[in-house]
Amino acid sequence: MDTSKVHVSGNVFSRILLFFGLYTLLFNAAFLIGYYWLPEGILRATPATAAGQVVATAQTFWGQLGFTLLFNLGSILVASISMNLFQIKGVSLGILLPFFLAVFSGLVTGTNSFVSSDMTQYNVRDGTALALSIQTFEMLGYLFIVSATVGLGIFQYRSLWQWKPSKVIKLRDIKLSKPEMMCVVIGILLIIFGAFRETMLSFNML
Repeated sequence: MDTSKVHVSGNVFSRILLFFGLYTLLFNAAFLIGYYWLPEGILRATPATAAGQVVATAQTFWGQLGFTLLFNLGSILVASISMNLFQIKGVSLGILLPFFLAVFSGLVTGTNSFVSSDMTQYNVRDGTALALSIQTFEMLGYLFIVSATVGLGIFQYRSLWQWKPSKVIKLRDIKLSKPEMMCVVIGILLIIFGAFRETMLSFNML
């Protein structure tokens, strides 16, 4: 039996819906914790927002967009796919990253710790529209890609304490189905769109 497929049930679209539901629950919980119990702006000047601080140093629209895509399509995207190559008892580690980002994003939003913007200047209606057209699009992009690559698992661990994994599939044997490939493309486009909107917000173009 191919143990790398044990926990990859349902089609890719059902996985996206499941992951998005879990992401939404975690984000909302973290947002409320940040809003009610943490000081406003507490994360703004910390290492947790280091990527945002680097992006903010760009002086031009296209420079900042390039930095944003470097982080969003580069480091985070590579990390999520790379983590999906490893599984513990058939569960891909890549699914952990979007949920970590859900908690982190919820805390940043709840405490208004954005580096380049101040959410208090927007009313509820405008703020909700901005969040849905930037943050939600970016996270949906990650979830599309993670959901499409969740079955890649090359290395299998039987437990958290097993140091040496067993190799259940070769890299050259990895294949994505057409729906999964389509979801990867959609995910990349969503991330690009979210980054474009985020850069427009930073330059007061929205």
